[in-house]
Amino acid sequence: MNIIFLNWACFCATDTCEALVNLGHKVYVMQIPDKAHTEIDEDFIAKLSTQIKAFHCDAVFSLNFFPTVSVACMQSDCRYISWIYDNPQTKVYDKTAVNACNHIFTFDSFMANQLNARGVATVAYAPLAANVKRLTSPKITPAHIKKYTCEISFVGSLYNEAHNFYDRLIKAAKNEYLEGFLSAIIEAQKRVYGYNFMAEALTNEVLETIRTHMPYTPAEGSLIQEAEIYADYYLARKLAYFDRLELLYCLGEYFDVHHYTHTDKIIGKVKNRGKIDYFNEMPYLFRISKINLNPTLRSIKNGIPLRSMDILGCGGFLLTNFQSDFLRHFEPNKHFVAYSSLDEALDKCDYYIAHEDERTRIAANALEIMTKEHTFEVRLTQILNDSFK
Repeated sequence: MNIIFLNWACFCATDTCEALVNLGHKVYVMQIPDKAHTEIDEDFIAKLSTQIKAFHCDAVFSLNFFPTVSVACMQSDCRYISWIYDNPQTKVYDKTAVNACNHIFTFDSFMANQLNARGVATVAYAPLAANVKRLTSPKITPAHIKKYTCEISFVGSLYNEAHNFYDRLIKAAKNEYLEGFLSAIIEAQKRVYGYNFMAEALTNEVLETIRTHMPYTPAEGSLIQEAEIYADYYLARKLAYFDRLELLYCLGEYFDVHHYTHTDKIIGKVKNRGKIDYFNEMPYLFRISKINLNPTLRSIKNGIPLRSMDILGCGGFLLTNFQSDFLRHFEPNKHFVAYSSLDEALDKCDYYIAHEDERTRIAANALEIMTKEHTFEVRLTQILNDSFK
């Protein structure tokens, strides 16, 4: 097939494009302009429409959904295939999501079910994938072992950036009741894995107070609810900070924990190792670290994050919070290990660090199933087949 691949700065782009070529498709790469990320870009609609015709395009493909692209494909009578790979994602709730040209796939089954229930029949579930060959081919040297050896590693943000939405709201509102109410929601959600109730817990009174200080106006015809925006962009990110801070601090008291992140914050006894390159360094870490942590951002309700797929695709040992979509594709304690509380995370780290044979077996099982069922070639074949039924 002739496929226009719309490129932008996202981790999956190179692996996705390479897999499409490996599958025998002719791929023409175009860059998505910044304007198309935030609004309908009429200039890009015209440019893309011209290229669809010139390339005799069978489908346009992008990672994440772009309303601008959907408009262009509707006008050009061309399939638009998009694969949602992160969350939160407001654009997929845009009124253009119902366009008949769309074939939208999301890594989070909750999102697919929610949009289907709201009348969007163009959305389906498709988990993410890993480039197993790229992740496992590089040879591990003694220098790599010296650099990356640790008992537990975590690659990820603390979501503690200055001027984050939650802190801006609290500062602007200066409302003790609001701060106490939101803190109580976060604290309650922190204790519950597998079900996200933060949007449901926001009362009309609280929403009115938030709206006064940090107004959000959904696009015309948007299917997203105001409470979902505040829960995912304000509360979930603040909760991620508390989740990760507490987890890393507690594990650091007992184990050799290395944190790779873009900030210089030191958490207790945890070693801050700074930034790590996604392509050239991270695969070595995942293969060498005894335990790879992946506490999931709570706005991802059911889905398996890309970082988890990367760890499994490296043949690394994954310890994650519980996410129900794992059970669709993997077996707990055979391919990965999950925790549902801080105490359980501590216990499982202690156990699996002491039992290397079990840890190695689980990592090997993960690599085997990833190689057979979860490469980009396998997943994109499924996505394209579903799109051209």
